[in-house]
Amino acid sequence: DRRRPAAKPAAPEKAAPPAKAHIPVKPAPPVKVPATLPLDSPLPDFPVIGPSAPPPAAPPVRQDPAVPAGRSPARAEKVREEGERPFGELDPLARELYSGALVLAKDLLTSIDRPYLDGCDRFVKFSDILHRGLAGNPLLLRYTFHATADDYLYAHSANVAVISQAVGLAMGLDKGDLGLLGFCALAHDIGMTSRSALANSDRRLTDAEYEDFMRHSEEGAEKIGRMLGLDQEFKERAADVILQVHERIDASGYPDRLKNGEIGQLAQIIGIADVYEAMSHPRPWRRAAHPHEAVKYLIEKEGRGFDSSVVKAVMRALSIYPPGSLVSLSGGEIGEVVRVNRHSLTRPVVSVLLDKDFNPVARRLVDLLQHPLAGIENIVDETELAARNPKFSAQRELARWWVEW
Repeated sequence: DRRRPAAKPAAPEKAAPPAKAHIPVKPAPPVKVPATLPLDSPLPDFPVIGPSAPPPAAPPVRQDPAVPAGRSPARAEKVREEGERPFGELDPLARELYSGALVLAKDLLTSIDRPYLDGCDRFVKFSDILHRGLAGNPLLLRYTFHATADDYLYAHSANVAVISQAVGLAMGLDKGDLGLLGFCALAHDIGMTSRSALANSDRRLTDAEYEDFMRHSEEGAEKIGRMLGLDQEFKERAADVILQVHERIDASGYPDRLKNGEIGQLAQIIGIADVYEAMSHPRPWRRAAHPHEAVKYLIEKEGRGFDSSVVKAVMRALSIYPPGSLVSLSGGEIGEVVRVNRHSLTRPVVSVLLDKDFNPVARRLVDLLQHPLAGIENIVDETELAARNPKFSAQRELARWWVEW
């Protein structure tokens, strides 16, 4: 009963005050979200919500203006503790940082064949910026979904740098090792520049071509010597790391067939990031594997190709459903994983894109960690997407290729 309670009897000399009239407040109109939001555009600052539910009978409690609508008090407290910022604020920053990584990767790969390359400390400085950005912006990993059409090595190098440093953060590396790790990851394929035609070939390599291809680690390590602006000890460590990136703990790698403890930790991190990135991105000779399948492959290689501690760190950094994974939810909707939840390997934040019949819907974000009754039912392969909604599949494929507008 929302009526005003009856007034107490008043003293004879005082009249009871008149009741105030109730003025209804007209609710604000709902925010309309376009269903055809460009796939490559920054995510709006949608409230993080779960499956549709009937509105509560009681009027809502006044929302703290610092906390997005629909967020639970426990979640709000977690936000305050961790200093988390909304998606609409984080996404443009992530895009800017990723764009910077691509620019530096292209600059390095297109200039490394000069007799000497000056000012190389800028690559180390950016590596420091990158790992600090990753520590405070979980959306940066989402951008490693991208590829570059003119030469796949540009995005590949930037992506491996981002993924490697995410793994390094998960392993608790110190600032110095994170800086070296980011630099080496960005430069790990500089020995490929003289083999660009082979790298971008759409046919199977001959045995002789593959033998030459495997020499790119040694050539890359040698090229570190022509980089000016770096101290000698740093260059020696970087050359050792780059030389070992393709070694495997079961001695199946190259160029020296090292095994177990003979391979440095940083080289193992870049090596596993390199494999994941290569598998989850298209190449001229094959389609991309689903990111979830790429992670499953790495798990199968635990203790054989890669050290167990590095594989577990990859899972902490990327989860079972890495950013960019297309998945179906328990309600039937189709969505893309946009952010990993550090507290759960299987319950990321998902951007819902399609309904159960693969028709576009107004986008919303679902934080599966906050909604235990919702979950990921299965992965959605790009082939299935193309069969069910060819137009949306084509838009998604086009959005993968990075364009700096």
